[in-house]
Amino acid sequence: MFFREKKSRKTRVLQLVENHRNAEGKVCQRVVVSLGGCPVPDEHRKRVAAELSRRMAGYEQLLSEEPVIEYWVGRVLERMEEAGHLSSAFRREIPALPACSVAPIHIDGIEHENGVRLGPSLVLLRAWESLGLDPVLKEQGFSDEQLATAKAVVFNRLIEPSSENELPNWIATTALGDLFGLHTEGWAEDRFYRIGDKLLKGMPELEAHLRRKERDLFNLDRTILLYDLTNSYFEGSGALNPLARRSVASKEKRSDCPLISVGIVLDAEGFIIRHKVFAGNISDCKTLLDAVADLEHIAEGEAKPVVIVDGGMASQANLDALRERGYDYIVNGKRRSRADFADDFLDIDSFRRVEGRGKAGEKQPVFVRRISTGAETVVLCRSAGRKQKEDAIVDNAERKLIEGLEVLQARIIRNDKRLKLDESPALVNRAIGRLLSRTTRASRLYTINYDPETQHLDWHRKETEWDTSRDLHGCYHLRSTLELKDQQLWQLYITLVRVEDAFRSMKSDLGLHPFHHQLADRCRAHIWITVLAYHLLRWIEHSLKLSGYDCTWRTLRRRLDTHGYTSLIVPDADGLEHHLRKPGRPNPVQKLIYALLGIDWTALPIRRHTYKTEGCAKM
Repeated sequence: MFFREKKSRKTRVLQLVENHRNAEGKVCQRVVVSLGGCPVPDEHRKRVAAELSRRMAGYEQLLSEEPVIEYWVGRVLERMEEAGHLSSAFRREIPALPACSVAPIHIDGIEHENGVRLGPSLVLLRAWESLGLDPVLKEQGFSDEQLATAKAVVFNRLIEPSSENELPNWIATTALGDLFGLHTEGWAEDRFYRIGDKLLKGMPELEAHLRRKERDLFNLDRTILLYDLTNSYFEGSGALNPLARRSVASKEKRSDCPLISVGIVLDAEGFIIRHKVFAGNISDCKTLLDAVADLEHIAEGEAKPVVIVDGGMASQANLDALRERGYDYIVNGKRRSRADFADDFLDIDSFRRVEGRGKAGEKQPVFVRRISTGAETVVLCRSAGRKQKEDAIVDNAERKLIEGLEVLQARIIRNDKRLKLDESPALVNRAIGRLLSRTTRASRLYTINYDPETQHLDWHRKETEWDTSRDLHGCYHLRSTLELKDQQLWQLYITLVRVEDAFRSMKSDLGLHPFHHQLADRCRAHIWITVLAYHLLRWIEHSLKLSGYDCTWRTLRRRLDTHGYTSLIVPDADGLEHHLRKPGRPNPVQKLIYALLGIDWTALPIRRHTYKTEGCAKM
């Protein structure tokens, strides 16, 4: 016997072949079994085929083979048994025993093998089915195996984000093969690239389906929409990718790398309505009108929703455009414009504490005050928590500024040759400029002078401006076209943290970054798969929250990770081995989660096989 690999246009098929003589006495070849993509390594194929030949000839094995050879021999024999290609004399499996049959077992001989993780995959499969994704993908031409591949790609983002090259190894550690009823060991990375391309092609229809399905399932109110933009970085130059562009505005402080930007529109419950991909160097404010234009096409009611955006989007042109199109908005005013309301901010007695903030066991207090300025309502806000954060940022910038100036001063005193002090003050001024640009939150409040004649560097703080700026730390203002009370406007604006939560989840839990793809569409597919994963995440978290079990996906995944599938091997006194492939019994917490999500874990597939233990092909 020997292995032969056949190549088709899209895939490779491994076959076990043997030589035989036909009726005319000529030597011919016949296929013993087609193994599909079963990846028997090239370096082991000769020895595996030889061992299979011996066992098929009825020879007993006197010496144990290496574990890796035993593993692949067992895998091939399992395939032959499943395909019915083992003769009755050498079949190890016997007909299933009656369910009521009883035989003494050897307790000490009970073993288990091939344990894989089940829990996280099981709840993700429930979310996938509840969102009705299979029928939509089937309409787009997905086969059953392509559906299974799509699920594997999306589930991976939620369980253990991996590259396409690493996905086959990850799948082998999960119960996806058991849940899908498929052999997944032959899946190669090309399969996952192709399924990403296919998912991207059907993205508009699938995104529209998810909008409708989530709205109907949870009775979502889409009168408030949140929009924000983030970016992530590339590993590598991305020279041929039009989306890979450098920018100083990296959200992750990776301005040394090319970036790609992603904008998302969410509803008030954190479900994604729409997402869009931009080049990494695009300005935040330039993306808002594109998002609003998309909203025109996906409007779900007669009344237009209220748009809530962060200060980076709040250019006057954007706000004017929103008003012209009939949208109400709530935006965070830019920090540099809060000085216009300095006197109002300092009138502390006119502020009222937001209900639910500042009492024992609650978040730090926030105080608000409403004023009117023409066509807009302005809500002034004072936050104790934001003041602490802003104080720390400015103090840190001041420390870095002073440390940098002291280092530069020491270089001037020792006449550092690299500064070329005898020729020109240009290099000193350049060093000062770099330091100022890195510490703008503090440097704008300092006066720095360098005298090239005396080679003297001095600096001092602008105390009046420093104190004035410090008084406004923790202060910010909201602008809106809505005629609502101050606390109502603040509560609406604070829902924008859901966008930050979404971006945080996509980056930390769902493997959004870094990007390795060199093609623009592969980057879009990468982002789209992450967005699909986030839809599943929100379905799970929101469903549990409605049931009174408030839990993040990260915590949930950790609690479910110990529930697995395994193969039990039970020997009995009659010389038979009973092999059961079945899920384990979940612990009480896992049972509760399954019950809340409507998962019947007892209905999971169980495979039973009974084997002879003597004189069989696998001995």
